[in-house]
Formats: sequence, structure tokens, C-alpha cells
Amino acid sequence: MKTTAVMPLEGILTEQYSHPYFLPPLWRIIFQEAMRGHHMLFSRSIQAEAEHMNPTPANEELIEFCVHLFAASDLRTIKSMIHLLPRDEQLQLFGVYVQQMQCIRDENKRQMH
Repeated sequence: MKTTAVMPLEGILTEQYSHPYFLPPLWRIIFQEAMRGHHMLFSRSIQAEAEHMNPTPANEELIEFCVHLFAASDLRTIKSMIHLLPRDEQLQLFGVYVQQMQCIRDENKRQMH
């Protein structure tokens, strides 16, 4: 029987992405990277264009899309789903995403204190 040695940095990486506990593991990584300004779900062009726009409220269809996005099993699927949206909906979704990341950040801070 072959055992796998744990990489020394694996523990550090696991701890780095362990918060907030209330998110699934993939979304913990997405959240932590978003807090560092790395919005890995969206293209740079969407991010740049969204900086100059006022966020618009999400409609029912976008909210439903977000539910499916959150339930996606891997990063590639999430990015593909976003990429298939029309550009104006990607921009709207980016605004919702940024607002949601801020809400998660606030909730995480509240739980840690």
C-alpha cells in the first residue's frame, strides 16, 4: 500500500482558504481571491468596463442564474456559464458578485468577533 506524503505547504494553503466556514470550499477560494482583487470568474475586460458603470439591481432571471452558478461543481463550469451570458448581463452579474463578496466579507467579520 502506497501512502502519499503531505506537501509542507498544503497545510498553509488549506488554512489560507478555510474561511469563511459557511461557504463551500470552492467559493471560499473565490471569495479569498476576490478580497485580494483577483476576480477570477470574470474577464479583465468585464472588470475594467464595470469599474465605470453604476451597478444595476438584479432581475429574477439573474438571481436564478446565480443560484445555478453557486451550485456549479467546478471553476471551469462557473466561468463557462458566465462566459455564455450576453456582455450586458455579465456586467450586471459582476456588479452583483462584487456586492455579494462585500456582504460575505461583512458576515465573516461579524462571525469572527
